[in-house]
Amino acid sequence: MLRSAETLFLGSHINKVDAKGRIAAPADFRRALKLDAFNGFYCVPSLLGPYLDCGGANFIENLQAMIAALDPYDPDRAALQETLIGQARPIPFDGDGRFILPQPLREHARIGERALLMGCGETFQIRDAQGAEERLAAATERARRALGKLRNPPPLQIGGGAR
Repeated sequence: MLRSAETLFLGSHINKVDAKGRIAAPADFRRALKLDAFNGFYCVPSLLGPYLDCGGANFIENLQAMIAALDPYDPDRAALQETLIGQARPIPFDGDGRFILPQPLREHARIGERALLMGCGETFQIRDAQGAEERLAAATERARRALGKLRNPPPLQIGGGAR
């Protein structure tokens, strides 16, 4: 199920990692997570690079559903369960909207003094902020080349369907 625009993770935020390892969560990201019973988010180390894939309860539920759709005896299913679900962590917010990433997650994402929280719509990523401008420039160039792949969405059905 698609999230409404108010509950999407949009934009990018660079926040300082304090001496205790706390990172302030952007207020709009916290609002997007308000629908969940858990006051926080879920985080898994990405298999595609040194960053973290994050989201609300639906993120983990969707991830588990995709893995569960594989044959139960498929070794890839076991590897995905062990690597993604086995390393997933619930990350709670404190009273001030901050969170602490466990050391293995910080090490995977190579997070130093500043963290980049980047909205990806229904999910978000946490990366080290160093090099963010260069990554954005490279992504922008690729996005320009990929622009032609986008298609208009189907028209909205208003009033309950065909007449």
